Amino acid sequence: MGKNIQKVTTTFQFCDGGSCQKANSEIAVREARAYLRNKGVWEGTHTIKTRCNGRCEDAPTWIIQPGNFWYKNVTPDKAVVIMESHLEKDKPVEEFLLYKEGWAMMSSENEKTVPLPVFKHKIDSEHGDILIARAFASDQQLYPLFQYFFKDPKPIAVQIGEAPRSTINQPHLVDYKDPYEVKITGKQVMLALTIAAIPKDINEDIATRKVSLAEVIWLKKKAIFTKALRLKNKKGKHLVTFWIKEDDHPTWEHILKIYLSMPNNEIRIEEYDH
Repeated sequence: MGKNIQKVTTTFQFCDGGSCQKANSEIAVREARAYLRNKGVWEGTHTIKTRCNGRCEDAPTWIIQPGNFWYKNVTPDKAVVIMESHLEKDKPVEEFLLYKEGWAMMSSENEKTVPLPVFKHKIDSEHGDILIARAFASDQQLYPLFQYFFKDPKPIAVQIGEAPRSTINQPHLVDYKDPYEVKITGKQVMLALTIAAIPKDINEDIATRKVSLAEVIWLKKKAIFTKALRLKNKKGKHLVTFWIKEDDHPTWEHILKIYLSMPNNEIRIEEYDH
């Protein structure tokens, strides 16, 4: 029988992703759960292993609700202290916190910043004088973008490999049930791309289709299609390019704002070196 969640007043979310596991997160979780059992508060609390809390640099991390308290670098010794403070004193352990509601900034000694995409001037061997931005190539960014392109079809064109590009005007199925591959299928496009992280011993066909490089291209010359998302594999082989029309402002603004975190009025363009 599952836990009666009507009795739960406090929830502990323990990260057990790769970075946290390397930092011995499981040992801290064992100590925490043993404390809950021995104190007789198991039924009034709930513990969850979250796989990833999104703060690898502060591993191991915990989130405690209610209150939205985030803890960093949780050792087995800290685990028990945190439990006691929340369940016996109803307050957080301030010196162990990464963040709590009301703080203007996180308290991290290992903050890592991911550089935001920026357009750079380049003479491209295929398209000549362009602006190009190195974009995000993970499934967290690409899968939603594929849904945007194909579920409610946008007036884009698709160029797979060395084949000529074909214009899309019909809905397509975007299927990401496979552990590694997303499949885009319909009357106008049949495409399989590997967008999830893959093990080293994966099938060669799947590895060849792995998207490792994503580039947003902005042509300077006049044409029907002047913007594009170009995807390549680890070896630099072209997989697919999604072309956007010059007058398709909604799709371009979506790519800028949602995919590149670059609002239309804040386009980041690196100036020429003088």
